[in-house]
Amino acid sequence: MSGLRTTFVTGFAIAVAVFLNCTRAQLSSAAEPTMAIGCQIRVTPQNDMLRLEAVANGRASATGTYRFEILKQSSTGTSQNVQSGAFTLDADRDAILTTVVLDGSARGHYRARLTLDSKEFGSVSCVSP
Repeated sequence: MSGLRTTFVTGFAIAVAVFLNCTRAQLSSAAEPTMAIGCQIRVTPQNDMLRLEAVANGRASATGTYRFEILKQSSTGTSQNVQSGAFTLDADRDAILTTVVLDGSARGHYRARLTLDSKEFGSVSCVSP
């Protein structure tokens, strides 16, 4: 039971750290609300793996492109992964843009950045950890 508790606490701590590290773009017009679109990197430990999900969300519908970059340097080696593509957001719904699974040695040894570029709302990015 102790191992399960440790995994949950570690996963929760990673999720909190990811949430706190996310930044959101502000619109140039002071009359418009800030943070119209946002991003998040969800990190979930799974067995001997680490799952990273690139997530976009927003209060309004939006379209644009994303770029998800991951660098891992650990005892099992170095890897670099870049994924990109188009996205379409529905208002008030999360959209998982892509998922990357790393080996378990990546815990504490990776850096991920998600960047969203939207025609309607500009650019936003977030990092993990």
